Amino acid sequence: MAEKHWWVQAEAMVGFLNAFNLTSDPQFFNYFLAVWEFTQRYLIDHERGEWHWGVNADYSLMPGEDKAGLWKCPYHNSRACLEILQRLGTMPQ
Repeated sequence: MAEKHWWVQAEAMVGFLNAFNLTSDPQFFNYFLAVWEFTQRYLIDHERGEWHWGVNADYSLMPGEDKAGLWKCPYHNSRACLEILQRLGTMPQ
């Protein structure tokens, strides 16, 4: 792993949940959980809000990158969270 960017994690979570909903294969749900845990641990700024741009291979934050922008917060992050909530809401209890 050279680096991990925020948008890939956002889209991966939606994709893995979609695959789980289509196949019921629990491995896809496990992949979703792994990406969500990574996102919570390394990308979400729990002190100031929003997601960081990404992390380097050593998990240090990428310096000098935008924290918000037209394609970041209003599109990928927000859309991914809404899609995740929708998919989780349709899952059997």
